[in-house]
Amino acid sequence: MHDRLRTQRLTPLQSRDIYLSFANSVWSYDEICLLLTVAPESHAGLFYIALGLFHKDRDVRFKTSELLERIAEHEAGQHWWKGLSRYQKLAFHRIRREVEAEMRMKLEKEGLGPEIGKRIS
Repeated sequence: MHDRLRTQRLTPLQSRDIYLSFANSVWSYDEICLLLTVAPESHAGLFYIALGLFHKDRDVRFKTSELLERIAEHEAGQHWWKGLSRYQKLAFHRIRREVEAEMRMKLEKEGLGPEIGKRIS
């Protein structure tokens, strides 16, 4: 799937399916290691995965940011994370702020105060 992102010209729907597949299936230490082996730094590293941060589908942007957050927390993934461009990291942080703001609004709408949100995050 990573090679399809890297080499083929995909429609938004096709790329959406790939990004969501990555986000839904890459969770464990070993799965992240496997993903990193198919995204070697000598071939742009996480660049093609990080392009999901700019997808027109909001859900793809959110799920890609979650995946990149898991990679950034991973012992080996930290090295790949450092290889992302500043522009991609800014997009990542912007999307994470959007997710947090949305969660806060949801909690407040359900009648939970902001102090609950602070304890959750």
